Amino acid sequence: MSNPKEKIWKSLAPIALMVLLWLVPVPGSMPPQAWHYFAVFVAMVVGMILEPIPATAVSFIAVTLCVIGGNYLLFSPAELAAPHFNAGKEALKWGLAGFSSTTVWLVFGAFIFALGYEVSGLGRRIALYLVKFMGKRTLTLGYAIVIIDILLAPFTPSNTARTGGTIFPVIKNLPPLFDSHPNDPSSRKIGGYLMWMMVVSTSVSASMFVTGAAPNVLGIEFVGKIAGVHISWGQWFLGFLPVGLILLIVSPLLSYVLYKPGITRSSEVSNWAKKSLDEMGKLNRKECTLIVLVLLSLCLWVFGDSFIDATAVGLLAVSLMLVLRVVSWSDVTKYSSAWNTLVNLATLVVMANGLTRSGFIDWFARTMSVHLNSFSPVMAVMVLVLVFYFSHYLFASLSAHTATMLPVILAVGKGVPGIPMAHLSMLLVFSIGLMGVLTPYATGPGVIIYGCGYVTSKDFWRMGAILGVFYIATLLLVGWPLMSLWM
Repeated sequence: MSNPKEKIWKSLAPIALMVLLWLVPVPGSMPPQAWHYFAVFVAMVVGMILEPIPATAVSFIAVTLCVIGGNYLLFSPAELAAPHFNAGKEALKWGLAGFSSTTVWLVFGAFIFALGYEVSGLGRRIALYLVKFMGKRTLTLGYAIVIIDILLAPFTPSNTARTGGTIFPVIKNLPPLFDSHPNDPSSRKIGGYLMWMMVVSTSVSASMFVTGAAPNVLGIEFVGKIAGVHISWGQWFLGFLPVGLILLIVSPLLSYVLYKPGITRSSEVSNWAKKSLDEMGKLNRKECTLIVLVLLSLCLWVFGDSFIDATAVGLLAVSLMLVLRVVSWSDVTKYSSAWNTLVNLATLVVMANGLTRSGFIDWFARTMSVHLNSFSPVMAVMVLVLVFYFSHYLFASLSAHTATMLPVILAVGKGVPGIPMAHLSMLLVFSIGLMGVLTPYATGPGVIIYGCGYVTSKDFWRMGAILGVFYIATLLLVGWPLMSLWM
């Protein structure tokens, strides 16, 4: 818990930065409202990183400030001078637009799916079954963690909730069975490898599905509004699938070689999982119902694009879960993570849209694209993707990184003649989840796993760098050429 002095400076830093930027002379040819809006936007991002109050509260306050100060932040002098233009109403309409975003509600629906896994016990049962059948060897146990993550990812749009709330509670029980303990040399027996595999798997699964991580939704919103590229649930999944399969197959083995555990096989883990399953008993009614709803939703998401929207599928699933009493409405109202994410994503979508609304994106694109005009379109795409990916070393949140960097990178790319915006857009959004492997603070699961003490700081940074390069290289060298065949 932060001390009072730390909380004070964390609260004042974003405000001071906003005031400082506001007072700086407006750069040449930039609309004044764009520069002032940029000052508020930067202050919001800094506030979300420092978190003197919860990040969602920061973004909510930022939207409110922009709605109240719309005359100075959103609208040009020409708009304000237009007859019958009501700045107050238009600003409020802009501020609430994020809550009508279909992708935001898709994530909300997926969160309720995650609640169903938790309430019914199906998530824990799946994890225990895989550990039971694949837990006799450490390497196959690593693959079991990957499979668990992939099975849960389409319906758990928070990788922190997925890893920290479902997978980690099961896996953390395994190392002590082998006398492997945190913050101790014995952690390398097996604990370090198992914990690292959760970082590996959650990073890939977060990129495998639109609903695998909340920032993916921001990505879809940005590429749609800025680049004019619209990506469906099925297009995302099929587009990333070849890369995802390679990463999921190779990463556990590569990690096993580079971070080899001291214990490579044992029957104790399998026996423990079997005992835990016996204690759970047979599949209950809620679990059986949820399995049917999961299969129905997957079929509609993959094959139903022509007659039902992905968000409608999610809302249908939530409705059926309520009708069939997999979850109760009381469960839903108490599930603060879902509502928190709903508000967070809606406000971030609006704030990112404001960069375009105020004119900042157009100005930045014109200014920066001049420096890339000498690059070939292929080289420009590679440079922009690599800058976006490795700049995550500077961020402690995938959402903050996506909200800050993606609109800017897309705008710059849009200004480069001949650049394939569809390819650039897909590569950028596919890389969002993969960044989570880079550092101990790259994403929520990394913080949880690093904090448990099984993976040392040195090992985390070393393995993160190696796997991070492997991930982005596979995306560019395999995913991009294959993308050219179907886009």
